[in-house]
Amino acid sequence: MKTLTLKLLRDLWRLRSQALAIALVIAAASATLVLSLSVHASLKNTQEMYYTQNRFADVFTDFKRAPRGIIERIESLDGVSVAQGRIKQYVTIDKPDTVEPLRALILSVEDQGTSVLNRLLIKDGRGPDLYAAGEVVVDDSFAKANGFAIGDTLSATIYGTKQDLTIVGRGLAPDYIWAMAPGDLIADDTRFGVLWMGRKALEAVTDRTEAITSISLKLNGQAREQEVVRQLDQILEPYGSAGAYGRDDHISHAFIINELVQLKAMAYSMPPIFLSVACFLVYIVLGRLIRTERSRIGLLKAFGYSSAAITWHYLSFAMVIAFCGVVMGVALGAWLGGEIMQLYMVHYRFPFSYYSVSPGVMGIAAVLSNAAALLGAFGGVRSVALLTPAMAMAPAAPAVYKTGWVERFGIIMNAGGIGNMVTRHLARWPIRSAMTSFGVAMALGLLFSVLQFSDGTSEVIENYYFRSQKQDMSVSLIEPRSPAVIHDFYKLPGVIKVEPRRSVSAKLRNGPRARRTGIEGRPPDGTLAALIDRSGRHQRMPERGLTLSAVLAKKLRVEIGDVVTVEVLEGHHRVVDLPVAMVIKEYVGERAYASLETVAQLTGDGSGATRLQLKIDPARRDDLMRALKSTPAVLGVSERSSERVKFSQMIDENINTFMTFFTVFSAIIVIGVVYNSARIIFSERAHELATLRVLGYTRTEVGSILLGEIAILVFLALPTGCVFGYAFGSLISELVSSDLFRMPFSPARSTYGSAMILVLVASAASAIVVGKRVLELDMVRVLKARD
Repeated sequence: MKTLTLKLLRDLWRLRSQALAIALVIAAASATLVLSLSVHASLKNTQEMYYTQNRFADVFTDFKRAPRGIIERIESLDGVSVAQGRIKQYVTIDKPDTVEPLRALILSVEDQGTSVLNRLLIKDGRGPDLYAAGEVVVDDSFAKANGFAIGDTLSATIYGTKQDLTIVGRGLAPDYIWAMAPGDLIADDTRFGVLWMGRKALEAVTDRTEAITSISLKLNGQAREQEVVRQLDQILEPYGSAGAYGRDDHISHAFIINELVQLKAMAYSMPPIFLSVACFLVYIVLGRLIRTERSRIGLLKAFGYSSAAITWHYLSFAMVIAFCGVVMGVALGAWLGGEIMQLYMVHYRFPFSYYSVSPGVMGIAAVLSNAAALLGAFGGVRSVALLTPAMAMAPAAPAVYKTGWVERFGIIMNAGGIGNMVTRHLARWPIRSAMTSFGVAMALGLLFSVLQFSDGTSEVIENYYFRSQKQDMSVSLIEPRSPAVIHDFYKLPGVIKVEPRRSVSAKLRNGPRARRTGIEGRPPDGTLAALIDRSGRHQRMPERGLTLSAVLAKKLRVEIGDVVTVEVLEGHHRVVDLPVAMVIKEYVGERAYASLETVAQLTGDGSGATRLQLKIDPARRDDLMRALKSTPAVLGVSERSSERVKFSQMIDENINTFMTFFTVFSAIIVIGVVYNSARIIFSERAHELATLRVLGYTRTEVGSILLGEIAILVFLALPTGCVFGYAFGSLISELVSSDLFRMPFSPARSTYGSAMILVLVASAASAIVVGKRVLELDMVRVLKARD
């Protein structure tokens, strides 16, 4: 074994605690990179493979009723490869052991569940027979959530007719990866699901022989989606089309794309910040560590070792540490990524999980981590490797001490002898002190930027479920009903207040910019929902004009007073110009609002309601649920409290799971930098501390000098760290926001306090470990080492 190799192994063992701390910093940074990139790539690959294998369509449209023969005409359009028509019908299911009405969407399929597009994948059992009345395949998640098994019989109301449905299988389809009831904010498998029935059987039940209510298209490579959508709308307008749309506006696809956007944002924002902080910290720690070996470097050069050989020796020292850190980081990141992918399999209905960590991701982690370590090592060894042996072996020139403003401040504050020693040393090495404090500040900022995510999610929940929503229940109606329906609902048990809602599908245009969205009609004097403007104030619904969410207004590039062209995608397909009356702050979706009178003018069919908001007596909740369950006009019911629980659960299991891992990684970086900084300060001042012990200072007094310096550097880092945290947090919150979900940056004061407390705890723990070394200081050995 070569001499320098043997020295390398001995150095690694002698400095094992510091090397481990540096390796943990690199491991934390590597793990964030591997975790984020692998989960994003795996989820995207899983989605693409599932879409390809089960032929997920490219264009979709729903309408009231059209003859099946129209499929051939649509399939002949330029750019259309395959067209598929089917029946879609919402139904209610009576589950005897629950008071809540269950909703489901039933879809027609060919014999044994076969279809050309959006293929049904049978997980258990078999597909329904084409003509068998009542045979259905149940969505796998819906079946599990409600305890439905193959062979069970469901009592359903389909198109106003009671029908017994027999479950013959459980399955999945790519167009319902995320199955959500109309009007709901979040998917709830316990209350809404998807069923599939043989085409001929469903035609008979719904009285739609050789008719369809929905068409899906697969486009070829030369197709222009917008042109196909335009032609499709023209053909289907006489049949009550609600407007064709592409994948981007398909609700299931939109949710999975939203998740991929957030994952991509995390993958390209969090790891670079972690790696940048780790690089800087390794530069500080490893650079100062190598500079403490100045005399050993001089001795090596005196024995004939070249500057290149010495430089390579210390770079190897850094590379070994980086290698250990990368191995730990890749293993940890890969394991955590697999666990998170299992969570996605629960939320999104994928039949398989294609999880892997590509060699490219591991290579990126290795290259960036080694680059960080080598940069730190080279920065430390560069200045001493160029010295002559005599200069390197000699101690560095002592600092010139003279009275400065720091010393004067200490004298004025009566800091005493020990206090003046601490402040004088910090003042004599300002760059070194600033770098250490800056490193702690960056670690604190990173920790804060992760912790503040919980404040953002709390703000979303508070804004939507408490400030904006005041109702207890939302009741969806099978079809628009006249205002007289409100009086009928007042007669139901426990109902205190009823407010109507009317939703209409529309396309909003401002010049070349257009967005497909829903316009929700509300009564101007309504009290069960609040509009909150961008300054946070509650506002009354304007009687004229549109109210837009801030993100929708931004995409259309409009402000209050601008005119928007509204193209209604239902009824008479009217095109109307309306002014923007208000812009509101919303964190979920991109929606538009108007008064009920305005929506009635847009649709041209009166002021019917499609949804009712109810304020109820909680004591009579079950009685009301039973009454709603038996009301023919009711399609389904959602409760604000259960929605809030499901929404919080989704955030906790998705975003907050990521953030928990990142918080742990941030804490590791904090501990690594504080501990290494304390150890290096001890190494640099060991001779001085031993001299003070010889002069009669007690262990406590000597320890106070070292720990006092660390304490001052840490406390100076706190305000700077909060500034870094604010910058990091606002940047990350902006990057992870998407069309469906925006993460507000609204950190609470307690989060600043929590981040600082964690840093102080890490610093105290590091100080205790290093302070123990001061108590065990061997004065004779340290003083002889300098000689």
